[in-house]
Amino acid sequence: MRGGKEPPEPLTQEDIVRQLDAAILEHLDWMLRWNRSAVCKVQPAGDITSEHAHFLCGFGNWYDLHQHDPLVAQPAFEALALAHRDLHRNAAWLAARAWKDAKIPVEEYDVLVEKVTRFTDLARKLLKAFQKVASDLDPLTGAHTRQTMTKELMRERERSLRSGKPCMVAMGDLDHFKKVNDTYGHQAGDMVLRLVAAAFLEALRPYDRLYRYGGEEFLFCLPDVSAEAAKQALERLRRRIEEMQVPIGGGRTIHVTCSFGIAALSGDSSVKTATQRADAALYAAKEAGRNRVIAWTPDIG
Repeated sequence: MRGGKEPPEPLTQEDIVRQLDAAILEHLDWMLRWNRSAVCKVQPAGDITSEHAHFLCGFGNWYDLHQHDPLVAQPAFEALALAHRDLHRNAAWLAARAWKDAKIPVEEYDVLVEKVTRFTDLARKLLKAFQKVASDLDPLTGAHTRQTMTKELMRERERSLRSGKPCMVAMGDLDHFKKVNDTYGHQAGDMVLRLVAAAFLEALRPYDRLYRYGGEEFLFCLPDVSAEAAKQALERLRRRIEEMQVPIGGGRTIHVTCSFGIAALSGDSSVKTATQRADAALYAAKEAGRNRVIAWTPDIG
């Protein structure tokens, strides 16, 4: 944490889509300004010639601030940032000469154009990837929506039947969430949902899935794991949520808890039945006092 400042809030897929789109437009405009300086022999602006030019544009400043965010700290963004720094360093060096010299070598200008093209191409590829993912993600929590949930759960059930490996579904629900909204306001409630969902996503394996089932309720799909192993994993997650301090503004923090219900997504149950059983186990966890994990058994109903 630099300068004692609070870390930035976690990014959403939509935040990144907006930033990448803005970065492409920004650098098209930047290239026009660079060309105007070179062609019209006008001294270029400081944000073009500075040795720190890559920090002086909107994208460079944004990346410096958010480079450790889970959605940004990935190889594709690192490659984009390197291409961005490379083009600005080359542009600064060439701009210092271009507005004074009668002519700059064609090959040197072509190198700059190549670097700008590489940056915008990488940015467009990332933008397209995030747009595709964002269309099936809840904008507040980053969890998948229910739009494709049933289809994906059916696919996991079929895979489980073929492989003979178990697959679990679990329902997680924040305890007394209405009280958070009523007491502290919906902005605080949104912060709780974002941070809890971020903790869920961080704890999951790459092939697990998290869906925002509704309101403050989430559904987990956990392939290749037994009921006991799933219960242990969710118990660790339950304790993690219990220990979290959620900032709600004004230097205040609150604590929240979560209840979980687990059921098998197996051959003797449809996706609908498995989901209903996980929901029944969740209800049993609520009835037993909340802030606990319960696996479905026939006596639960």
